[in-house]
Amino acid sequence: MSEQSDFSEKRQHKRLKAPNSVTAKINDEEIEVTLLDLSAGGAALDLAKDVKPDDPIELMIDDVGELSATVSRSLDDGVAVRFLDIDDDEEEMLLADLERIDIDIRTEDF
Repeated sequence: MSEQSDFSEKRQHKRLKAPNSVTAKINDEEIEVTLLDLSAGGAALDLAKDVKPDDPIELMIDDVGELSATVSRSLDDGVAVRFLDIDDDEEEMLLADLERIDIDIRTEDF
């Protein structure tokens, strides 16, 4: 079995492609970044700023809200972040928002 399939089987949450701009607050600096994909547990960001694992990031995502996150690892085209302090109710609301965004993208209403 390949490393990629091993990794994808370990995912806790479904990832959705959601290529749009979001505002990220890193060390009190707000910058526009591109959201590559999103799940209830975290996101992949196209981010050129130098950040390290465990650096805090606040994300302001249209139609979703503000989410606290930390950098989990570097990617070839950015960074992966994991969301912090999401309780079961917030996770359910985020999953509903993600599902709606996914449907909008598929029907080109986004």
